[in-house]
Amino acid sequence: MTLTRAAGLYDGAARCAALTGSALGGVLIAALGAENVLLVDAATFAVSAPLFAFGVRGLPEAQAQRRVEPASLRAYRRELAEGYRFVAATPLLLGLCLMTLVTRGLDQGWSAVLLPAHAREELGASIDLGLLNAAFGICALTGALVYGAVGSRFWRWPVFTIAFLIVGLPRFVVAAFTDTFAPLAALMAVEGLACGVLNPIMATVMYETVPAELRSRVLSATTASFQLVTPLGGLGAGFLVDSVGLSSSLLAVGGVYLLATLCPVIFPAWSRWRVPVLPTTGRRARCRGARGRSECSRV
Repeated sequence: MTLTRAAGLYDGAARCAALTGSALGGVLIAALGAENVLLVDAATFAVSAPLFAFGVRGLPEAQAQRRVEPASLRAYRRELAEGYRFVAATPLLLGLCLMTLVTRGLDQGWSAVLLPAHAREELGASIDLGLLNAAFGICALTGALVYGAVGSRFWRWPVFTIAFLIVGLPRFVVAAFTDTFAPLAALMAVEGLACGVLNPIMATVMYETVPAELRSRVLSATTASFQLVTPLGGLGAGFLVDSVGLSSSLLAVGGVYLLATLCPVIFPAWSRWRVPVLPTTGRRARCRGARGRSECSRV
């Protein structure tokens, strides 16, 4: 299986879960009240933990990796630093991570503050919010699966750039200038299709670019950075809404999002990502197949 298809299927599973949760959450809030739905949500985590604990115990992929030296705080710090150094030494990876840092925070501000506030003030509160998220989720799932099936036939840079431009500013503008459900629902469906291709592309580039022996360190470093900045997006959006109002906040956050999504157009490193560079060896990866098919080896 190509990396593109595997990444599409993996992201599709996450999209399916998000779709189900958003749609069901909106219905349950209307039927049971928000407090009771929080208890239902907690119960799903209580069920998930033992399923994960016992369901993957026998899989070889879940076993601990053999280490040359015993695990220690010093080894942990050194290996985490190696992950950050690799990211800093790879221009494409560094740009991808910085761009994702910004957009993750802005997305959190949208999903946790701006969209719920817009639904409460302009739409039908929880039901419309659930339907909007469901429309986005259905189309994002479709986009991830379709890209996983046919994405290796297309150049990644233009697909990624166009998709990110669609995902960014338009939703903020529509929410700022309309108080009806249909236009925002239609736009979020289109944005969902575009958003579905982003994670598979980023995952494919990450796995092709990072050597196998550094993947856990690089992925740990980047994931930790994303998790650190994500709550700040919701905090900043809440402060902005209280300070300048909802419409102005939507336009301000959308403007910053637009600047972030222009990075692949402005910086030349993005247009060269079909053949990843491995800075630890100074060698390039050779990809078999037409148009950057995701079957690569170091040469």
